[in-house]
Amino acid sequence: MKHFLNLIRESSIKNPNEKALSDYGEDVCYTYAEMVEEVERVAEWLTSMGIEAGDRVAICGRSSSHWGISFLATAVIRGVVVSILPDFTAENITYLVRHSGAKVLMAGPNVMSKLEKEQIDNVKIVDMEHWCIRNGEQMDCQTRREWKELDNIDELVLINYTSGTTDKPKGVMITNRALSSNVNYALKTIEVRRGDAIVSMLPLAHIFGVMFDFVYQLAGGAQIVFMKKMPTPSLLLKAFKEVKPYMILTVPLVIEKIIQNKVFPIINQPKMKMLWYTPTLKHIIRKRVKENILQAFGGKLRFLIVGGAAMNLQVEKCLKQIRFPYASGYGMTEAAPLICYENWWDYKQGSVGKVVERMEIRIDSDDKYRIPGEILVRGDNLFIGYYNNVEATNAAFDEYGWFHTGDLGIVDKEGTIYLKGRCKNMILGPSGQNIYPEEIETKLNLMDKVVESLVVERAGKLIALVYPDYDQLDEEKIKDEVREWLLSVNRQLPNYSQLSKIELMEEEFEKTPKKSIKRFLYK
Repeated sequence: MKHFLNLIRESSIKNPNEKALSDYGEDVCYTYAEMVEEVERVAEWLTSMGIEAGDRVAICGRSSSHWGISFLATAVIRGVVVSILPDFTAENITYLVRHSGAKVLMAGPNVMSKLEKEQIDNVKIVDMEHWCIRNGEQMDCQTRREWKELDNIDELVLINYTSGTTDKPKGVMITNRALSSNVNYALKTIEVRRGDAIVSMLPLAHIFGVMFDFVYQLAGGAQIVFMKKMPTPSLLLKAFKEVKPYMILTVPLVIEKIIQNKVFPIINQPKMKMLWYTPTLKHIIRKRVKENILQAFGGKLRFLIVGGAAMNLQVEKCLKQIRFPYASGYGMTEAAPLICYENWWDYKQGSVGKVVERMEIRIDSDDKYRIPGEILVRGDNLFIGYYNNVEATNAAFDEYGWFHTGDLGIVDKEGTIYLKGRCKNMILGPSGQNIYPEEIETKLNLMDKVVESLVVERAGKLIALVYPDYDQLDEEKIKDEVREWLLSVNRQLPNYSQLSKIELMEEEFEKTPKKSIKRFLYK
């Protein structure tokens, strides 16, 4: 197994003049040779600021070429990247920088404006858009720290904060081995060709984005075109047409919207429904539909990979019928992120594929083929614990080293895994962000006249179910009260986890003997 940084270094030597990183719609573009030069300059700059092996460098900003260069420069000098979502509030960003013990914060423009009044003791805040420290000191553009081959495979390289909570936040500690295991498997399983390009729309602050929209692509010699802001569907289709990606990695919501808006209105027409299933004509019709979708994605698509949540069954059935190059995998931040995958030509509808190389999987069930049990995993992809959170780390692993995922599943005789539910309550946001309903509920429950609440997802929107103290509510002012709760909670939340509405419950939530709300009863 090769170190992921050595793979990227080798790829840069093989493809010096090929495009590596660019920002869509902006005049920012690096060839592989130029990327290496910039990484070496930023690496030397970080060293001059006192960053040594094991020191932490926080990166908080929208996905961009400079985000990627900051990540590589930190890893090359054996520092530890602390990735923080730019959507977090200034208070939460500041808290996580302090919690991680970072010495430097590399911030994007939107984060720099948020932190204008924030002071973080002993932390240098760097504007990574212009490579300067907040006090105006510019980077030395002449001196470079050589990118040498590395053998620190078992060292910590990334602390991935997926939540901004200030109550024992979970910073997932990921080693070079975990990232390297993922990228070696991906390069062996999914072919990348010279000249391939990808439109990166996943946040690099999440492991799915940084691993497969970034590290794996560079190791394979592809060009990455970053969508720095969450694009509208029309802008995304425009980018696909121009970039012509060979692969699209996304969350289900993106592909579901395209199929439901572009394909279903056509194939659900009475005449088309009949032709769709006519033996002599269905192959011609389905091939034409497939070609139209491929053209909408730029015409060169070989892989559409969806992760993070289950695909709509009707959409998935349609994709299978037209033999679209689509597959779904299973993973999580703690596995950096891969646990299961299967290429589209072997992929079974409704599954998440088979366990990947260097990983083991076990279903904790008396009958793993029929009765869902918790999915347990162990292997090279796994994290080594939660930063500064021994209690959570100990709770996640059993005495035999199995990591308890909190997800339920079954397995068939061929080793294909099928998810059957979530023990955990995380909701996947529209751009791949992890939304933890408990955090929103905590804020709601602190509001006057709110007894308890539950946050659910409906049609891609977040709804809060609230049981209020009816004895204190003025019946004539209930609407005003609910409106104030909604405005107040949304002021405390990042854009991706904003509530769209609040619904009042007439009775208390049904609870377990432990007095926990039975979440599965409420949708």
